[in-house]
Amino acid sequence: MNIKAWVEEVLKGGYEYEVYLERKRKTTIESSDEKLENLIRSQEIGIGIRVFKDKSMGFAYTTDLEESSVKECARIAMQVCQLTPKDEGFVLGSCQNFGDLQTHYDEDGINTPLEDKIALVIDLEKRAKALDSRVKGVRKVSIKELDLEVFCFNSCGLSYNYKGTWYTSMMAVLAEEGGDQSISYDFVGARSLSDLPLQSMVEEVVFKATATLNPSPFETRKMPVVLYKDASAMILEAFSPIFLGDSLVKSRTFLKGMKGSKVFSEKLTIIDDGTLRGGFMSLPVDAEGHATQRNLVVENGVFKGFLHSTYTAIKSGERPTGNSVRESFRSLPTSGITNLYIKPGDISLEDMLQEEVFLITDLMGLHTVDPVSGDFSLGASGIIYEGGKKKKSVRGVIIGGNIKEVWNSVVGVGNDLRFYGNVGSPSLYIENITVGG
Repeated sequence: MNIKAWVEEVLKGGYEYEVYLERKRKTTIESSDEKLENLIRSQEIGIGIRVFKDKSMGFAYTTDLEESSVKECARIAMQVCQLTPKDEGFVLGSCQNFGDLQTHYDEDGINTPLEDKIALVIDLEKRAKALDSRVKGVRKVSIKELDLEVFCFNSCGLSYNYKGTWYTSMMAVLAEEGGDQSISYDFVGARSLSDLPLQSMVEEVVFKATATLNPSPFETRKMPVVLYKDASAMILEAFSPIFLGDSLVKSRTFLKGMKGSKVFSEKLTIIDDGTLRGGFMSLPVDAEGHATQRNLVVENGVFKGFLHSTYTAIKSGERPTGNSVRESFRSLPTSGITNLYIKPGDISLEDMLQEEVFLITDLMGLHTVDPVSGDFSLGASGIIYEGGKKKKSVRGVIIGGNIKEVWNSVVGVGNDLRFYGNVGSPSLYIENITVGG
């Protein structure tokens, strides 16, 4: 199979090109009521071809890697290129030959018998029930395995290939006491099956589900709030588009024109690090062959700059930051996060709970946040603490406002950083938020 020769046979007359080939094998195991509920296994291969000429670009993809289909895919991309308006950002990425990249591949996890993986998923529900008698079962628990191979090359000399593994697990627990029910969920990710922090996931989700049983009424008021580490991470992920080059060039971020300005609390430092050791999205290069790097996004409240792909870097007069990502061979590269996290502080969660404070353990409605303005209104559940002890549980209240105000009101950053896939955060102490009963 000589894809390079086939593409070059079609693309004559000054056309440049990039070929992105992907082989993907996925396994999803889901259980409920201590028995297997779903087992899904799939495999897919395909290529995406981008064609460039005179600041125009065309794109096409195919799942058929026979010679005739690859050539037809290149022809379609060329025809699209001829019809596309010119744009100065339409240029190739890196031209460096990296060859075979060293990335994390879990041979032991891939070769673990399917029966053992199924038993592991079912065992998670048993662990949750053993931790607390109020846990009556799970709505769903799953482990997903991704085995991915990528080959990418272009006409100016870029060439790289790698294979990697990714594992995720999700658990939704149902707790019940005195006729009241509460559901909570948790999510973890790792590059190896054995590195999935499954026991800590079980402990976290059982704590959150049982802590909000039998809630008390709550009247609307302003009060200090502690965003538990997973709630803070979910908010960071929901608002992560404000840091992306694509949002900048589309004028869809309130951070446009704010580089070098203090925009949040000096307690807040946000980092995107594609080189992070053991990071869920750590790779030597991004989707266009630029070396990944550690990018300070916010440092002590000061906005340091956007995360760029080739296109957004050119459009904004910046350099690529190693943040070009692709969802698959079917999609164009765009700017995206790698391992995005809030730098931990030195305060323990216990110390944050000494005065009267609302510890938010669960958030609902994150898909409704507005990254353009920063506005949000979310359902919240959690625990009112006073003097380090639980005073009452609260469920179904509303927190709202603007993320600029929330991150400007951070007065304490916890030492309990945890990653949820490729987004991480410690717990954050927020000075005052309006909590609606």
